[in-house]
Amino acid sequence: MNNTAAGVTDGFSERHFGTNPLRSGLTGAPFVGCESQSGLFHFIPGLDPWGCVVPMEVFTGAPIFVDSLRVVVAVNDREFQIGDQVRVQWAAFGGSGGNYQSQPQSVQSFMPLHFVVPDDTARQFEGDRVEVIFVIERSGGAIPSASLLMTFAPALIQTGPVSIEGVSEGVLEIDPHPDGVVLTIPRIENLRTNNAIEMLWISSANGGQGGAWRDYQRKLTVNPDSPLKFRIEPSVYQKHRGETVHLRCSLFLGSGMVPGIGYGMGHRGILEFKLI
Repeated sequence: MNNTAAGVTDGFSERHFGTNPLRSGLTGAPFVGCESQSGLFHFIPGLDPWGCVVPMEVFTGAPIFVDSLRVVVAVNDREFQIGDQVRVQWAAFGGSGGNYQSQPQSVQSFMPLHFVVPDDTARQFEGDRVEVIFVIERSGGAIPSASLLMTFAPALIQTGPVSIEGVSEGVLEIDPHPDGVVLTIPRIENLRTNNAIEMLWISSANGGQGGAWRDYQRKLTVNPDSPLKFRIEPSVYQKHRGETVHLRCSLFLGSGMVPGIGYGMGHRGILEFKLI
C-alpha cells in the first residue's frame, strides 16, 4: 500500500476537525495524536474494545507525518505545580518486550505538554499493545497517572484491485443489470475490526473526480479474513446512461474513524468506467 502520496486516493489526506480532547481540571490518563507538517493535530481516541489504535502507516514514509506521534499530558492547576517534572513512559504487553521513557519536561504554565515520539522508536512496537502513563516528579517522589492502552496496528496490505462484476473494458452495460451490481474489495491483510471502509460513486458526462455524487456507503463492521462487498442499487446508475463513473474506496485506520485523517487505497481502490 502506497502511503507516500498526499491525495485522498493514494495515502493520507487531512482536514481540520474542531474536536478538542482536553478536559480542564482532569489529570486522568495521557492521550495521543499525530501532528502533521501542516501543524494540525489529529487526536486518536481510545474506544472499547480496541483501546487506542495507532496505525503503522503513520511511521512508514507518509510525508505529512514525520516524527508526528505525540503523547499529550493535560496540565491543570489543581494537580500540577509549577516546576514539576513530567515524563511519559510505556511498557509493552506482547512480543516486542520493550519499554519507552521520554525525557522529562518541566511544568512552566498550565498548558498541555506534548511529548514527541520519534518514528524509529514507534516502529519497534509494531503489532504490540502498550500501557502508557505519565509520571509527575516532585520533591523526590513520583506520582503516576491513570493508564492508556495503545496498540500499534500493523500496516494494511491490499491483495488486489477492487472490481465490479459486469464492468468490462471500461464499460458497464446498464440493461443486463436491472437488480444492481456488487463491488468487491479483495481481502486486506492485517485488517482489524476497528477499521472501516468507505465507497464513493460519482459520475458525470465528463467523468473524473469532479462529477456529481450518486452513492456513498460505509462499512463499519469488517471481516478481516474475507473480501468485502458493497451492493450498488440499480437506481444509482440506471438514470445516468452515457456518464462516466469515478468510484473510489478509502479506509479508516484507527479506532473511532478519526475524521481528520483519510487514507486512500491508491489505484487499487479506484474504478473508472462508462455507463452504456
